[in-house]
Amino acid sequence: MLISSERATEIAALYYEDIYHLCFSRLKREDDAADVTQDVFLFFQENSNELEDKYLKAWLYAVADNKIKEQFRAIAKREKELVFGTVFGSQTSTDILYEIEEDNKITVEELEEKKKSILSSLSEKELELFEMVYTKHMEYEELAKLFNVSEHAVRTRVYRLKLKIKERAAFIFMAILLLFMKI
Repeated sequence: MLISSERATEIAALYYEDIYHLCFSRLKREDDAADVTQDVFLFFQENSNELEDKYLKAWLYAVADNKIKEQFRAIAKREKELVFGTVFGSQTSTDILYEIEEDNKITVEELEEKKKSILSSLSEKELELFEMVYTKHMEYEELAKLFNVSEHAVRTRVYRLKLKIKERAAFIFMAILLLFMKI
């Protein structure tokens, strides 16, 4: 049930600054804080059933906390797609990289060169594991039997491989972005 626009305006006037300050203190960017604050009050207008005034502020803070967490998850997802997707070739990250490429005139050849650079930094065993997991799509159970180790050991190796690739990719892409940013 939607509340009246007068009541929504009254609540926004009372609590907007408090909610904005909470969002800004956690997100550290004015535009993100303003977006999340707006989302909180839109959510309030669409989902509140005339809460009692004594619970209203706590409810708004709880909604703001959840919206902030959603924002952090979205940021983390974009960063993960950019780093891992570039190496593993996901469509979403390709779209992100295409935008960066268009904005900064990074060529496909340069991206391929960076991808090769990342893969060439792997040891022979890591490269073999990379191919088995991400090219041949072998299961952990199969790999455990092949390497004569436990599944847990295989998971640990794959996790460490991902971390190594992520660190290398993050370094390379930060260098690319810094080179092509117009300062």
